[in-house]
Amino acid sequence: MPRPEYSLLTRTDLEMAAVDGVVESLESWIQVRSPQNPGYYWGNYLLLPAVPEAQQLESWIDRFREQFQSDSEVEHVLLRWDGVALTPQAQAQASALGMIEDSAPAMIATQLIDPENLDVEVRPLDFEVEFDRFEQLSQQCDPNESSGSSQYKLFKERIRQSWRRRVRAGMATWWGAFLDEQLVGQCGWVSCCDRLGRYQAVETHPDFRRRGVCSALVSTVGQDALGRGGCRALLLMADGEGPALGLYRRLGFEMDTIQRALLLGGDSMVVRQEVAADHAEVRSLVQAAFEGVEEAQLIDQMRGQPGVLSLVAVRAGSILGHALFIPVTRSTAESNCPPAVALGPIAVRPSQQRQGCGSALIRDGLDRCRQQGIGAAFVLGDAGYYCRFGWRLAQQRQLHCQWPNSGTNFQVLELSAGGLKGWQGEVRYPAPFDRF
Repeated sequence: MPRPEYSLLTRTDLEMAAVDGVVESLESWIQVRSPQNPGYYWGNYLLLPAVPEAQQLESWIDRFREQFQSDSEVEHVLLRWDGVALTPQAQAQASALGMIEDSAPAMIATQLIDPENLDVEVRPLDFEVEFDRFEQLSQQCDPNESSGSSQYKLFKERIRQSWRRRVRAGMATWWGAFLDEQLVGQCGWVSCCDRLGRYQAVETHPDFRRRGVCSALVSTVGQDALGRGGCRALLLMADGEGPALGLYRRLGFEMDTIQRALLLGGDSMVVRQEVAADHAEVRSLVQAAFEGVEEAQLIDQMRGQPGVLSLVAVRAGSILGHALFIPVTRSTAESNCPPAVALGPIAVRPSQQRQGCGSALIRDGLDRCRQQGIGAAFVLGDAGYYCRFGWRLAQQRQLHCQWPNSGTNFQVLELSAGGLKGWQGEVRYPAPFDRF
């Protein structure tokens, strides 16, 4: 059987993996393993010749486990391929097997626009002298590292050490972006065969995002590679639902293909409180989920307000969903009325919907509200969906909200005995909600 023609980015993936890992051709597929980082999903996988069909999935899972059975630390299964999406039948079978879909656009550019922020100094880092600065910025850019599992922290530390080895061996260069001598952005650069080059781990400090740092970094590094470095094409893998995709397109990148994967096992999903470093990713996620900006703007307005609970669901360092719980009040004041909240908006990445993320956010948020002494939670949404969490029509308790014709969708859940004592009439959402 002839070998499939893999995308340029996948070809560089294989080239890089072979440096400190193992890339082995087996019949019609390729096995990639990273012995020094067995918890790295995208470093330990089977690269399939084509999109798997529904009836093939179980055999591919068995094949992965057979190939990796000697690696006790590899607790996941990852199947990768380029291009075509799963059929609906394969999606249903993957879900039944507990597999999670993942995908990312492989992007390419042959020329880039000039950087807009000329105040940013971009230069290669000296890892022997500046590794601590690189490591600190890496940790600041990923809030999941401080709150995540021990396995995730170990994975990130091993990733950084692998880059240190590559830079020391002359196989990669690490670039930094500086403002007033402060390292505020960084990325790796690797020159590959066939005059291809690729970016790795493009990061910007949370306090300096949306200020042109990333544009200056990517543009400067890329133009150096196309000029002095002699590259014919620049490659990177983007988050297809993340905030940087539009930036890359504005710089001159175009989509080459979609790298796709199915993941089974590994890190479980964790729900935690949102932090400042999450804001850009949450904003992009919400816009993608609602296909507009109003909900994201509303969340921006409500952040930091008294009584607001903002949660994110995270797996393997990626934010999959977001939920906001906001305080509500009665239209007429009454003393000794237990506090109450309302859920909304709640958003899940389009690629991760119907996989339990929204339910996890809701249940975790309700538990946190109970622990904080909140008496009741309201929601405005599909009664058929929210009834599974215990919500019931609010009008049965003589309660309604400020929006007319919402009676069948406005629901309430009592979180503690007597949690609705004194609650009747109109329930008021905060003023930013009035425009909806």
